Amino acid sequence: MVNHNLPSRKPHDWVPPVPAFSARISEPVTIAYYAIQQRGSSADVEAFRAWTRQLTTGESAPEWRDCAEYTDENGHYTWVSIFYWRASSDAYRAWTERSDYGAFWNDSARLEGDTGYFREVLHVPNERLETLYSHTEMDTGVGGNSGEHEGPIQAHNYWGSMRDRVPLSGTDPLEPPQLITTERDVNRHQCVGARVSLNGVENLATIRSGHIYDDLEGRELEVFDGEIMPSLHEGMMYLRDNPVESGCYVCRDMSETDGDGVARKRGFATAHFDSLTRLEDWAESHPTHLRIFGRFIELATELQGNIKLKLWHEVTVVPASMQEYEYLNCAPGTGMMPFASAHEVTAPVSH
Repeated sequence: MVNHNLPSRKPHDWVPPVPAFSARISEPVTIAYYAIQQRGSSADVEAFRAWTRQLTTGESAPEWRDCAEYTDENGHYTWVSIFYWRASSDAYRAWTERSDYGAFWNDSARLEGDTGYFREVLHVPNERLETLYSHTEMDTGVGGNSGEHEGPIQAHNYWGSMRDRVPLSGTDPLEPPQLITTERDVNRHQCVGARVSLNGVENLATIRSGHIYDDLEGRELEVFDGEIMPSLHEGMMYLRDNPVESGCYVCRDMSETDGDGVARKRGFATAHFDSLTRLEDWAESHPTHLRIFGRFIELATELQGNIKLKLWHEVTVVPASMQEYEYLNCAPGTGMMPFASAHEVTAPVSH
């Protein structure tokens, strides 16, 4: 799958204990998270949902969209629309130049009141992307609408397989120039009443890892609800609250919704790490992830492979120049603001 000049960690004659598949992605990908942070009227959330819905059709529209909600560490309800393009970043640029995009996003009203907005955009060369799906019929993530998968693949279910699936990892160690060494500085940027655009960080490793549980029953549902999910939530909170130890800038534990905000039986976490190595270290060594991983394998063995729980993830390792962060009227400490430097900040609105 990857022509390695750097060593792979795949054991000789490795046979994975459960099957898995990768989406066949041969183009660059843009993944754009657009979010509303509700600190005031719920009417703002409905307006934001209507705006994002409008942008899913028409000129340069994204190929795919997922939606989700979560409550951040400050107790703010946040709803997110995640747009995907499997094309050059020109398609995304053209989309942001639409009049219906600019009329909302660039309106000075976004900087007023008690509602925040942000976008985090990753432009990903396909050699810096890997995906893993436990089933091929999964309409989610970058591979959700591709209809094309490779597998069952051999490069999975051993420590190091995630890196092995990133094509560029065969010739590039993908290390950043600097790791997280200080705790979050929540007051680094003044954003309330302002628009803050940040610089990227080199070789940011982002994982979006999800589960679909709409048809679970019996023993599988019992273990999922009682053991797997509590460990998962504990692990996400650890990543969110311990950036220096974990290397995680941001971790959001989300529940999927439809475009109207109606809950679905799906969930995922999105986390930005300072390096692929630190993401690997958490997966390999932290007790919360080891419990999740080990219990799933035990359950699969117990049920003789008849698992209805659908698991998937996508991992990207992105150069700084291919990241975009913009925060509008957000609460202190939102997203990457405690860590990344700013390249443009508007003056706060005068009252």
